[in-house]
Amino acid sequence: MSIKKLSFMLLSTLSLAALLNGCGSSSKESAGSLASVAKVDEATCAQCHGSSYNSQSGMPIYSEYVQSKHFLNSIGQVVGCQDCHGGGAQHNGVGPIPYPNPDTAGKCWSCHQNEFLGLYNANKVPTAIQAAHFYNITGAGVHPAMFATKNFQNGCTACHEPHNPLLGKGAAERKAWAQSGHGDINSPAFATENFKGITSCIRCHTSTGYSNFLANNWTTPFPATTWATPGDNGREVLTCRTCHVNDSFAVKGAPAFVAPYNSNKNPKTFPNVSKSNLCIACHSGRENADTIEAVTDFTNAGFKNSHYKAGAAMMYMASGFWNFTSSAQVIGTSTRLKTMTPDNVSVPTYGIAGGVTSTHRKLGTTLINGYKTVFVPGSFDDNGPCVTCHLNANGAPSGVRAAHGHSWKIDGNAFTQLCINCHTSEQGVALTAANFQVAFLEEQSAGFTDALGLIANQLLSKYNISYNPDAYPYFYDLTKDPTGKTAVKDWTRGTNDQVFGKRLMGAAFNLNLLTKDTGAYAHARTYVRRLIYDSIDYLDDKQMNYSTGATAQAALPAVYTKAATAYTGGAPYLGGTLTPGTTAAMAYLIGWTSTGAWSTPERP
Repeated sequence: MSIKKLSFMLLSTLSLAALLNGCGSSSKESAGSLASVAKVDEATCAQCHGSSYNSQSGMPIYSEYVQSKHFLNSIGQVVGCQDCHGGGAQHNGVGPIPYPNPDTAGKCWSCHQNEFLGLYNANKVPTAIQAAHFYNITGAGVHPAMFATKNFQNGCTACHEPHNPLLGKGAAERKAWAQSGHGDINSPAFATENFKGITSCIRCHTSTGYSNFLANNWTTPFPATTWATPGDNGREVLTCRTCHVNDSFAVKGAPAFVAPYNSNKNPKTFPNVSKSNLCIACHSGRENADTIEAVTDFTNAGFKNSHYKAGAAMMYMASGFWNFTSSAQVIGTSTRLKTMTPDNVSVPTYGIAGGVTSTHRKLGTTLINGYKTVFVPGSFDDNGPCVTCHLNANGAPSGVRAAHGHSWKIDGNAFTQLCINCHTSEQGVALTAANFQVAFLEEQSAGFTDALGLIANQLLSKYNISYNPDAYPYFYDLTKDPTGKTAVKDWTRGTNDQVFGKRLMGAAFNLNLLTKDTGAYAHARTYVRRLIYDSIDYLDDKQMNYSTGATAQAALPAVYTKAATAYTGGAPYLGGTLTPGTTAAMAYLIGWTSTGAWSTPERP
């Protein structure tokens, strides 16, 4: 018999019993503690709640309950309504009940705390779900994070619909989230440090810290109160309550974010993009070029780390070093300043007239309306670019993504709803949900990765600096220590030339910034290509003379080759294909026109 049919029959039986017995038919208690209030026949609960609806999920409360693990469990004992809400003898349909919200009263925790204490089963071996929720960690070092630290002991309904915790509203989203970077208990962002005790990290590396940060309207410097206590090594992932209000899963409101670059000496205000403001706060990086410009002595300076996954900083061109020459230098019909700064329409806070436009930057805003036939008011024009691309596009004609996009992946699901509206083919191959990753994203990523490798090649071959992306501070001086264990401090490389030292660190900064944002090639394609091109152009001979193409061919001839044109038959998005003799890596590194011809000058 199906669960649905069983539930219907049970509801009918319980409702009839309740009508015969009367709601709260047992004697009314007038004294005693909450825990001492007498229970009544569980059947009486169905009289009212069999037909009343849960305002959060939109389902009948009792129907949810009889489909839950609390009712259908393997322990041989039904967990009844009054086991959570307390005895109903004083309720009578309208009177008080001991625990209107069992979660905040600690009732959920009182039953599940044994899991936290490590008493998982007879063998004391935690299941994967138990470990992720309640794994009681002791000792220092790297430990998995968990879904429920002590801050969540009375907050289960922040993720779970209370009457059907596993299958209720948000179940699909929880599963997708748990496999994402935000819910990965083994992610370095949560597991490598006890982040709740580090005031500079707590706001983005813990759910509680982020919630406090938002509640203080992105106050900077953040009043980072820690809750670290001796012996408590519990580490938080970014749980549902990071972005959602409660089990209704309403999304929190957030103001525009002001990034406190260079210890807040050079703050930068990001545009107000509705729900995507929630993402920008942690994906804007912690440093930008202003931090490098503030260094006074590059003969003894530690590397300035941009921090990680700064996708928003890329999209809004807020980070990255490009002061390799005068900002007034003329490039074609523009200037270097304009080619490295966003336009003042999509980024009015710091953009300039004639700056760089970006279709991706317009997604999730009304600026996208009018671009191609599908971009009309009500479709793709709310919640900002982060939510539109990585979660679920507002009003998209193709409907809602699986799990509302809580995997955060740009996958076939995202392609079908969003990407296909612009990216229909690549090099003559029609793009589909099945081939989008391989035929388009992986191709773009490969060119991006090769170009970053060329920056590392120039740092090593010209300046004897090795780059290790897995070992902070990432850049090591092989002149002083051939084993690669001594960090670079003299960025002038013995010349005492401070301008050169600044630009050398700037190129290294770009390499690390872009390496740590693996999606940078999509977040800001043109800007990222120019950051890479300019870094190589400076590193190869300390001059900005459009030498990057020649340097690539000389340094990595197996990767970079160049025919008379980049593409035959026009640009790839117009159906053109790579000209034989031109590699995809070269077509990513230097510029070409809509006809497929190489650009002059060659800078993208």
